[in-house]
Amino acid sequence: MNIKPPFWHPSGSRGFILDWDGVIADTKLDFSGLRERYYGGRRAMLLEDASTLSPEDQSSLIKELCDLEMEGAAKAEPIPGAFELIGWLKNRNIPYTIVSRNCRESIELAAKTIGLELPDKVWSRNEQKKVKPHPRSLAEAARSIGLEPAECVLVGDFLYDLQGARRAGMRAVLVERDEPEWGAWSDVAYLKMTDFVADLDDPKPITPWEYREIFAKRGEKWLHAAFELAFELPETTSPTLDCWLVRVAALCVGTITVSSDYILGPMEWKNNQSFEPYFMGLTISSIAKKYLTSRYPMITVTTEEEGIKAPKNSLDLTRFIERKIF
Repeated sequence: MNIKPPFWHPSGSRGFILDWDGVIADTKLDFSGLRERYYGGRRAMLLEDASTLSPEDQSSLIKELCDLEMEGAAKAEPIPGAFELIGWLKNRNIPYTIVSRNCRESIELAAKTIGLELPDKVWSRNEQKKVKPHPRSLAEAARSIGLEPAECVLVGDFLYDLQGARRAGMRAVLVERDEPEWGAWSDVAYLKMTDFVADLDDPKPITPWEYREIFAKRGEKWLHAAFELAFELPETTSPTLDCWLVRVAALCVGTITVSSDYILGPMEWKNNQSFEPYFMGLTISSIAKKYLTSRYPMITVTTEEEGIKAPKNSLDLTRFIERKIF
């Protein structure tokens, strides 16, 4: 099935970033003992919070963590559906890599235990300068298979996976977990990996993360019709340019055209509180692309086509679109 924007399906992704534990291998790791010994029982991020420990405790923690991971790897079992997922990727020549917070040795041992050949690129914590959920780890993983983060989908079973994907501007699929409160972080969730694999072979349109709110309010017809619209960016916008851009994108307008591609100056930057400092001196079209891409990857910003004269006030956009599509 050919699924077109503004809808989406993971089967259309150019590359896959796979978590290890809980997605490919089940090593039944329990970190509660480490948290009790080193963090007083609080739910600390074991690796990131290690800097709060003494050098001796840091070394001891990492050693015990590796020992625990190796113990789990020796008893690893494949997640049902994991081999089928990898087979699906290989059959379609879709590049993929593995990104894990586990040590390299434990991943290799677990792969041997379950009888899986690892891909050429595997990112354990030994290879990551910043581990998940830091976006750098996922961006580097995507580029290691020749793709940008926005071209990839992450498949994970834990909140850190989803947080990392969102921070990297990457699509996110949650598997093997029934955690409704994590739904805001993922584009789609499957209770079982086998459900995910079955869906890859029979894809149906999914409303992506960024359009859930407008879909809930306005429905499928709105998304289809609004995405066909191209709005010309007014020379002046209210209350601010950043607000106008986000409002247009959130309403699922598919294209923003920029006819007057001026340079953003210091005062204009100051008035747009969510613009990064390095936006100063860039053209409006390049700023709009950089600003919107991570949240609204399907939107097009162009200087090469005409658009509909859109309202200057972002508060008028909803009613304006209603008149255009109904």
